[in-house]
Amino acid sequence: MKRPHILCILCLMLFYVNIYPIFAQAPTTAKIAFMTARNKNRDIYLINPDGSGMERITHHPAMDVGPRWSPTGEQILFESDRDRVPLSWDLYLMDADGSNVRRIFAKSRDRRSAVWSPDGKQIVYTRWEQGINYIYIAPIDGKKEARVIIGSQPSWSPDGTEIAFIEGGTRDPKRISILDVRTRNHKFFFPPKAPDWVRHVAWAPRGDKLAFSWSRDIGDMDAETIYIVNRDGTGVRQILDKTVGRAVEPSWSPSADTLLYHAFDDDNNLQMFKVSLDDGEPVQLTPPGFWHYVGDWFDPAFALPVSPQPHLLTTTWSKMKVTSTK
Repeated sequence: MKRPHILCILCLMLFYVNIYPIFAQAPTTAKIAFMTARNKNRDIYLINPDGSGMERITHHPAMDVGPRWSPTGEQILFESDRDRVPLSWDLYLMDADGSNVRRIFAKSRDRRSAVWSPDGKQIVYTRWEQGINYIYIAPIDGKKEARVIIGSQPSWSPDGTEIAFIEGGTRDPKRISILDVRTRNHKFFFPPKAPDWVRHVAWAPRGDKLAFSWSRDIGDMDAETIYIVNRDGTGVRQILDKTVGRAVEPSWSPSADTLLYHAFDDDNNLQMFKVSLDDGEPVQLTPPGFWHYVGDWFDPAFALPVSPQPHLLTTTWSKMKVTSTK
């Protein structure tokens, strides 16, 4: 009588291992994942929010960029040219420590700028096709893709109902649009009327604001800097002083009170900075002498609960084993 119980238990364990990465562990302290070219190659590193504890987690000869934490912090989504297709990138997953790297899609395409849905079940990303950027949505297993709209640089709202993205061609003025995920309808959000030059939209963790890079003078990209705006379109606010210089690609802290971005330092190297929304004072996080690009911030204090919990599976196993021996 023992063998059927044991076989059933083993099947359940294999099921949970295949569906949930129970052996992948999220960081126990806050970490920022980012890309740097400090070792003569583009690799992904982790760093503490105060700039200490830099740790390299990808070691592949290909270029690995654009890391994005999963909502639980167990996995990192990133872009790589590991397929060695000229001028083409695709999307990969790895565990939080850089192990267990795997490609999401079976067939390679040029996919970039991916972010997670709030529940961690889907991703939204840009796919380049015949000179046009399209926004796609796909499940995290990569088994089905759905093209939803022309655009780039998507950002999923925290409640999962909307996607902010950049509308506009390679050389055209760019504006923020908001897509309704259910109906696929969209409308311009910012600037509300005249064409302008906006990039790198990022939804705040609380869903009440968006951050973006903006140059009010299309002819002067050196004036591009970081702004935020309320979800209702009010309260446009420049975050950085003009003396900081060009600053791009804002990324929110999980607490929603700080922004990451990258800008050039005094030696003309690209560095990652953080700035508090309270005082607007920039703090350089990365060391001089190399180029570093803005990252994605994970903090276990703000993470979604992991399901199923490994300790719950262990408890179930213990109870079932006792039952089967009676």
